[in-house]
Amino acid sequence: MQSIQIAFFVLLAAVSTMAFFTEEQHEIAKALSTACQAELGGELPEDFTTRMRQGDLTLNSEAAKCTIQCMFAKVGFTDENGLTNREVLVAKLSKGNPEEKAEKFADICNKSEGANKCDRAFSLYECYHKSKSIFD
Repeated sequence: MQSIQIAFFVLLAAVSTMAFFTEEQHEIAKALSTACQAELGGELPEDFTTRMRQGDLTLNSEAAKCTIQCMFAKVGFTDENGLTNREVLVAKLSKGNPEEKAEKFADICNKSEGANKCDRAFSLYECYHKSKSIFD
């Protein structure tokens, strides 16, 4: 599980720096998405993981939000209730960025807004993509 967590963090960190995605990183995200979809059911677009890593904020169906929640929970970004795990965010984002930037990001995106766990996780997803310029 630790390697999946690291790989997913690398995937998200690459988005923030516009770095090239390796095939392995994309496959890990697809595996997480597939596992979550199998657990949850629901219809997702065929290109869900590609659109997710690109920050597509139109992935806001209940199935997409809950899949994002499931993926984030598996890597520790959120808990089972969709609440942001600030300590995990800071720890993982500090591995490839200055700690003060990771702290600033975590402060901004630690809101966990929404009526349910899926909405709260999607709130983190939105905040990440709207605030990733912190890491530039």
